Amino acid sequence: MSWLTIQAGPKAFRQIRQQGLKPADVRAVFGASGAAKWLAIYGLDRAIFSEWLQQPGQPEVLLYGTSVGAFKLAAACHQDAAAGLDTLKERYIHQSYPNGGGREEIQRELNNITQAIIADQHVEQILSHPAFRFSCSTVRCHGRLASEDPSKQLKASAALAFKNLLGRQMLQGSLERCVFSDPRSQFPFVSGDGFQTHQVPLSEENTVQAIKASGAIPVSMYGFKNIPGAPEGMYRDGGFLDYHPVPANFWDDDGLILYPHFYDHCKVGWFDKMLPWRKASASQLEQVLMISPSQKYIDSIELGRIPDRKDFKRFENNDAERIRLWEQAATQSLALGEEFLELVTSGRLADQVKPL
Repeated sequence: MSWLTIQAGPKAFRQIRQQGLKPADVRAVFGASGAAKWLAIYGLDRAIFSEWLQQPGQPEVLLYGTSVGAFKLAAACHQDAAAGLDTLKERYIHQSYPNGGGREEIQRELNNITQAIIADQHVEQILSHPAFRFSCSTVRCHGRLASEDPSKQLKASAALAFKNLLGRQMLQGSLERCVFSDPRSQFPFVSGDGFQTHQVPLSEENTVQAIKASGAIPVSMYGFKNIPGAPEGMYRDGGFLDYHPVPANFWDDDGLILYPHFYDHCKVGWFDKMLPWRKASASQLEQVLMISPSQKYIDSIELGRIPDRKDFKRFENNDAERIRLWEQAATQSLALGEEFLELVTSGRLADQVKPL
């Protein structure tokens, strides 16, 4: 039984069917927003970053993530990628909100996670990794979404959700994409979807704030104002624009993008989560190889689904049970990594890949 669903956009599909897949073929790795959902593929990421992409002479790999995708990619840039991802997994699972999860509690837990995976020595490792070139995306907000008043943010979010029904382009006056990237490499960012896109070099002064801002969910969390090196303004969760980052919207390079994902599809923006018909098309994922858990695998998790941020509420008075179930899902995901390594080592991945 295969635990993995392996799909590719048109260009990536042709390339892999003809040539197979080698670490040196990977130009970039993308990481999606999704909070606790990441735990479902922790083991897959661990195998990719700590084993498969650790070949001698590995060409540089561009990393791009939003929200928890940015956090996991930062953890993967540790000198010991496996230890970095293990730490993120443990710190994420053991969050606790005994008072209901207000902004102060969430800030405390965010600081704990950040201190564990983006402390000073880790910033240095992120900015000097021999092969990985890290970047993360934030959103520069305008209007009421730039306020720190939760009620104003809530009203702004409701208005944006309505505008999004009319078309993604309706959000262009309220949100700008701001990407913080490793200054050692040229990242191929463009404004393919019409949103103003800023690119800011990562530095020792802004890396921690940039990564935190990439996961700063409006209403629930504090934003980050005036990040060093970036245009003046308020910065929040990069997933608002690029919930499951879609290359056609901002990426101008036709090299292969490896996309370990907890879903077998991409929801373009935050507000598309609620719209079943709003998914990225194959043509928007032309050069993507997407690796995700199969439905059979998801059904086999004790939760019967992948972990979700709403589990904090579902298990509000039973942290121990939530932690147990999340640990089970994360540990079981190691099987995804084992299967991926077997497929690429044996060459069978080329036979398993399906068109997106």
